[in-house]
Amino acid sequence: MLYPRSRSRSRFRSTRSSLSLPFLTLTTFTLLSFGPLPISFPFVDARCANLCSGHGSCDIYSRCNCYEGYTGGDCSERICPFGPAWADEAIATDVAHIESECSNRGLCNRRTGECDCMDGFTGIACERTECADDCNRHGRCLSLYDFAKDYYDDKTSENFAYEYIWDAHMMYGCICDEGYSGHDCSIVDCPTGDDPLTGSQVNEVQKIKCVANTHSGYFVLYHQKYPSSAIYPSYSNTQVKAALEEIPTIGKGGVSVSFSSASSTACSQSGANIISVEFLSNFGPLAPLIPYTDKLLAGAYIEIAGNEGEFVTDEQKKNHRVIKGTKENDYCSGRGLCNTEEGWCDCYDTNGDTYGSSNGYGNGGIRGDCGYALTTIRHCPGEVACSGHGKCNSDDGSYKCSCAVGWQGGDCSERSCPFGLSWYNYPTGNDMAHDIEVECSNKGICDRVTGECVCAEGFYGGACEYMACGGGIENPCNGHGQCKSMMELALIANDNGDATDFTYGSDPNNYDTWDGHRIHGCYCDDGYEGYDCSLRTCPSGDDPATYGQSDEIQLFVCTATSGSFKLKFRQAETEYLPYDITVPELQTYLNDLSSLKDGILSSVGAVTLNYSSNSNVTCTSDGSNVVQINFIAIPSDVPAFIPTVDQLVDDAMGGTLGSGSFDFYTNGASVSTYTSVKGTTENDVCSNRGLCNRETGICECFPGFASSDGQNAHGFYGDCGYRVPKTTTYSGDYQ
Repeated sequence: MLYPRSRSRSRFRSTRSSLSLPFLTLTTFTLLSFGPLPISFPFVDARCANLCSGHGSCDIYSRCNCYEGYTGGDCSERICPFGPAWADEAIATDVAHIESECSNRGLCNRRTGECDCMDGFTGIACERTECADDCNRHGRCLSLYDFAKDYYDDKTSENFAYEYIWDAHMMYGCICDEGYSGHDCSIVDCPTGDDPLTGSQVNEVQKIKCVANTHSGYFVLYHQKYPSSAIYPSYSNTQVKAALEEIPTIGKGGVSVSFSSASSTACSQSGANIISVEFLSNFGPLAPLIPYTDKLLAGAYIEIAGNEGEFVTDEQKKNHRVIKGTKENDYCSGRGLCNTEEGWCDCYDTNGDTYGSSNGYGNGGIRGDCGYALTTIRHCPGEVACSGHGKCNSDDGSYKCSCAVGWQGGDCSERSCPFGLSWYNYPTGNDMAHDIEVECSNKGICDRVTGECVCAEGFYGGACEYMACGGGIENPCNGHGQCKSMMELALIANDNGDATDFTYGSDPNNYDTWDGHRIHGCYCDDGYEGYDCSLRTCPSGDDPATYGQSDEIQLFVCTATSGSFKLKFRQAETEYLPYDITVPELQTYLNDLSSLKDGILSSVGAVTLNYSSNSNVTCTSDGSNVVQINFIAIPSDVPAFIPTVDQLVDDAMGGTLGSGSFDFYTNGASVSTYTSVKGTTENDVCSNRGLCNRETGICECFPGFASSDGQNAHGFYGDCGYRVPKTTTYSGDYQ
C-alpha cells in the first residue's frame, strides 16, 4: 500500500519528537520496519487539567468532557445563551441567521455566562432589539409576532400573522399610547383638524349590518386598536353611539349613529337594519371599524363597509355604501406648528392673518387645533409666503402652501427627513413586513431644523435604514475588520475553507431575506474575532494527548499526454503547470500556496507527496501513477484540491484542450489498491491543552504542555500542542 502518513497514535503521543524515525521523502511507496531502538518516552500525569474545574468528566485521554453550560480545556469557562445570529455568513443560498452565542450581537462573559450586548440590543442572548427608553412609558414594547397577533391592520381591518420569518420574535418596537408617536413614543402628538379654508368636503360614514336575534350575545367594535364597550343586538342607536364613544380615539360627541330601518334594535334576524356611523371629530379617510364577534352565538354575524367602494345590502337588496371622509386631518389643521414636546399647537399669526382653536367645523372651539380663522385670510402662512420653500395657492381661496421637496408644515418652515423601509410595521400580509417606506425608517426621530434623522442606538444611514456593525458607527469592527451587509457576507461565505457560490437577499420579492442589504455584520481580519472584532484569536491545533487518529491523505490520478493544469486549495491556486511536472516539483508548488503556507512552521511544508509508479511524472498517458498528498501540518478533515483541466490534453480522448482528466479521491475513497484517509485529528483552540487569552491572543498552557511546531513537536506555533515529557531511558525492544 501507499507509504503511510496517517498517525496511528500511541498513548505516548510525542512520537515525532521522541522517536528519531527516518523520514521517507518523495519515493515510490515502501514500508519500512524498525529493529530495537533505544527510546525515551514520556510519563505524564493522567489527571485532567484542574480536575475539569468540577464542571466536567475526565476521559481516557485526560481530556475534559464539559457539562452543559461549560467549555474550555479545563471546563472553567461558561457558555452564554444562543440565539439566531443578527448577522452571519450564509450556509446556503438565502439561509442564514444560524444559532450563535449572544446572537452575534454581544460578547460572552466567560466567568458569569452572561452576554454583554451591543447598544440597542437586549435579552439574555442579545436576541432582540431594544425599545428605546422603554417607549418612554407611553407605549407597549412588542415583537413583530405579538404586534401582528394582538392588533389589526388599520387600512384593511385584516388580522395578519408574522410567525415564520426569522425576526418574528427578535424585532421589537413600540406601540404608542393614544397621543404619542415616534419609534420610542417620545413625540407628544398635537390636535388634528380640518383646514378651515378648504370646502366641499364630507365626514366619513361607515355602514354596519348585524344579523342576530336579541339573545345572540354581544359584539365589540374596534377603532385604531381600541375597543368599544359591549354592543348587544337589542341596542338602540343611542346605546350604540354611547358604546362607540367609549373608544378613546373617538370620545364623547365623536360619532352620530342612525338606523336605516324603523326597527329600534341594532341587529335583526333578517338583516333589515343597516347602522350608519358618521365620524364627527375624526376627519379624513379613516380605518374601518373592526368587529370582535367571539361573543356572538353561532349563526350571528357582522358585516362592515369601511373601505373605499365597499357596501352592505339590506333585506330589500338595497346597497348601503361607505362614504369616505374627504376632510383634512392635519396636525394643527395645517394652520399652525406643533410643539412635539408639549403637544400643543402654535397657531399662525402672520401678515394680519390669525388662526385659533376650532370646534372642527370652522368656528371657535376647544379642540386645540388651529382650524378657526379669526380674521379674513388674504395670505399664505409665513412672514414670507410659505417661508420661501413652497408655492402659495391663492387662486382657489385656500391660501394653502404646496411645499418644495424636503420641506413640510402649513407654512413650509419645517424640514422633512429621508424615508426608508420600515424596521417595524404592522404586516401588510401574512409574514410580510419591512415593506413600507416611512420617515427615518421608524428607527429615528426627524430633526425638523436640519432635516436629519437622529437614529436609535445600533442604526445608521440618512434614513436610519441600516443596522450597524459591532464597534459603533464611528469605529465599526473596532478597526480590525470590514463591516459588510448580509448580501456581502454571503459572497465571502466558505465551507470548510472552500469558497461557495451562496447568495443572500438577491430576490427583492423574497420576504424571508428582507434584511439582505440592511443588516450589517463584521468580517474580521486574521487574528481577530467576535461580533465586533474586539477579541484576539489564539492558535488552534491537534490535541497532543489523544491517539488513534490520522492525518488527511488525498489521492489523485492524472491522465494526459500534453498540456497543463492548475490545482486550487482554499482560494489559493497554482499557475498553470506542465502535465509532465515531476511530483517533487509539484510538491514545492503546492507548499507555496498561501492557503498551505501561512502559519505553517514545518521546514518540509504543509504537505508531502508520494507516488506509486516507477516514473515521478505527475500525469501519465495510461493513468497509472497514483499520487498521494499527505497533510502533515494541517489538522482535521480538509477540503479536496480542485483541479483546472481546460488546458490538459489526452490524445486517447480526442486530443482537444480539456480532454485530459484529473481525478481526486478523498474521505476513504479508493483507487487501484490505495485508499484515501479522512483527517480525524483535532483542530482545537490552544490544542485543548490551555486557555486562550482573548485580550492578547496568547495560549496559556496547562502544566505539562507547551507550544508546538504544529506537528506535536516543540516549536513556536503558539498553541499548546507539545506534550512536555518526564523522561526515562529504556534500551529494550519497543513493541
